[in-house]
Amino acid sequence: MKSNSPAQSVAVVITTYNNPKSLELCLTSFAQQTDNRFEVFIADDGSGDETRDLILRLKRELKFQIYHIWHPDEGYRKAKINNTVFRQIDPTRYPVIVCVDHDVVVHPMFVEDHYRAHEAVSFEKLLFMGRRVDLGPELTAKLTPANVLSFTQGLNFELMVSSLKGDSKNVLRSVRVDGPKWWVHLLRRDRVVDLLGSNYSISTQLMLDVNGYNEDFKSYWGEDGDLFVRVRNTGVRMQGRMGYAIQWHLYHKRLEETKAYVAQYQELLKNTEYKVCKNGVQKF
Repeated sequence: MKSNSPAQSVAVVITTYNNPKSLELCLTSFAQQTDNRFEVFIADDGSGDETRDLILRLKRELKFQIYHIWHPDEGYRKAKINNTVFRQIDPTRYPVIVCVDHDVVVHPMFVEDHYRAHEAVSFEKLLFMGRRVDLGPELTAKLTPANVLSFTQGLNFELMVSSLKGDSKNVLRSVRVDGPKWWVHLLRRDRVVDLLGSNYSISTQLMLDVNGYNEDFKSYWGEDGDLFVRVRNTGVRMQGRMGYAIQWHLYHKRLEETKAYVAQYQELLKNTEYKVCKNGVQKF
């Protein structure tokens, strides 16, 4: 452990699989956070040596603590590798988990905004849901570890041009919106009603209470929605905001959703009793 690690930290969990270029941009974007009360846990779903070598290098170059948790490649096992990480997170040391994917870069106040959302409710159990800006292929190609910190400051000229060209989408979410609830509501920035797996934070104890991710999900899509339903059914606070805890999603070809999981989620939304999955952090 680094000697300057805070007594309590936010656990930032970054899920990755064989995309070292995006992962380097993501990790580099955390280098200028306004709140340094965080440590990074990389949930590695079976990446190869290039990812391992990158992480070893960035552990030396970046000032925050990075833990690399890996398991062998068995196909899409996001739920399994994340649960492996969650088992290592002590709620007393890390009261809040922030989950992101490797294909995003974050605003300097990203950690602070997530932390403040939980601080505002005195760290009682909470799910906070953010959103992201979708960068187009042209703008994504311009981002490098050398310029990503200057890019991730908010709405800029490049983003506006990219939006006008039809390259990037939802660029106004780059404008940080803070202030009282009535102001956020007036600007319609609180209309977030579901969980985006690349940008949410959750009380660590709450994540353990609902038993983490459901490892029955073994192909793309569905594990985040399943978690959302279980948290909703516990009756705890859930909040969501756009223009807060800002992140930008790097363009890539999207995977195709597993159709059976989409139908399953629609049915699951009607279920108000489902609060704990059986095949999660613990096995029942």
